[in-house]
Amino acid sequence: MKKILIISLVILVFLLIIYYLIDLNPSSKSDFKINGIDISHYNKVYDWNKVKNHSKFCIIKASEGGSRKDPMFNHYWVESKNHKIVRGAYHFFTPGVPAIKQFLNFKNQVKLYSGDLPPILDVELKECDMNEVNKWLELAEQYYQVKPIIYSDYLFFKVFMERKVNKCPLWLYFNGKYKVKPSFNNFDCVFWQYNQQGRVNGLIGDTDLDTFLGDLESFNSILIK
Repeated sequence: MKKILIISLVILVFLLIIYYLIDLNPSSKSDFKINGIDISHYNKVYDWNKVKNHSKFCIIKASEGGSRKDPMFNHYWVESKNHKIVRGAYHFFTPGVPAIKQFLNFKNQVKLYSGDLPPILDVELKECDMNEVNKWLELAEQYYQVKPIIYSDYLFFKVFMERKVNKCPLWLYFNGKYKVKPSFNNFDCVFWQYNQQGRVNGLIGDTDLDTFLGDLESFNSILIK
């Protein structure tokens, strides 16, 4: 009986691995043409000119939950624009806080203009109510008149979000050391966060590294008109 249970568990694990990997594709050097970073107040930028040499885009934490605002957002938002780095802003979604309150927190912090990335919602916690997540996405689309982007960990999205959230472009984390990139048949995965402990000249300490999964024309097409 114990042997049968072990075999069953092995088979289950194998099937789960196949399930998880079904939307992953091999990565190559050609995937890293349009590179960028995402930062918050935890990251210390000391030279934006050096950052610009590495980063075509910079995604900045703007807000969290119903009232928290990132203390460095306004400074980073202006500096990235001044250095002609394409900028984006994201909100960290907090469980137990109504979507309308969370969206107003983001809206009051972020004014988007031509050439900016669409609004981005960061969802990482399994306690999040996906109906409330969808409400945030709908409010953002109505207000900014553009489809928002969802950020999450690849496996988290696969397990907790894939069939529960509105169809939006994706920005997903999957460790680049495995030589595969995230891809979904029913979603458009546009950004790949491939390293959460990267180093970039102009920044102190570990930095999240990202790349756009497409060419320059596709990148420009998702920017706010």
